[in-house]
Amino acid sequence: MGKRATYGAGHVDPIAATNPGLVYEMDKADHIAFLCGLNYTADTLALIAGETITCTKENKTLPRNLNYPSMSAQLRRSESSLTVTFNRTVTNVGTPNSTYKSKVVLNQGSKLNVKVTPSVLSFKTVSEKKSFTVTVTGSDSDPKLPSSANLIWSDGTHNVRSPIVIYIDGAY
Repeated sequence: MGKRATYGAGHVDPIAATNPGLVYEMDKADHIAFLCGLNYTADTLALIAGETITCTKENKTLPRNLNYPSMSAQLRRSESSLTVTFNRTVTNVGTPNSTYKSKVVLNQGSKLNVKVTPSVLSFKTVSEKKSFTVTVTGSDSDPKLPSSANLIWSDGTHNVRSPIVIYIDGAY
């Protein structure tokens, strides 16, 4: 099996996939803000979006803040520690009046500290959105291996797992 940073979030359970509980949604504006954050040119953005796009400071998204289930950040070789924040929004596609509690599971050898704010998400309705922040601090234990953890949101029925990986530049 390859290095942890080179494979997906896990095996897909096709039955559970039809009832995930929470989803990380993105629309066209989110994708454009991501590309603006990567400093794509106006010409390239027009080719991708099929329309003229003007990137502003307000519509630029840092790549790490793309509303995607996985979270990753790069630690420079010259840095011995890090602090990084990820912003995410989930949508309730499960049941109304549901409450999800966060749990962080550190992988072997990881020296990360992970804080989720808020640590509990309560939804009154289906399609309701809630935002949260994940703050990761710590150091990488082995430059040959990434430090990693998993954030799991659980309502007792659904377990929504998001991998968190911190890696050293040039190591992969």
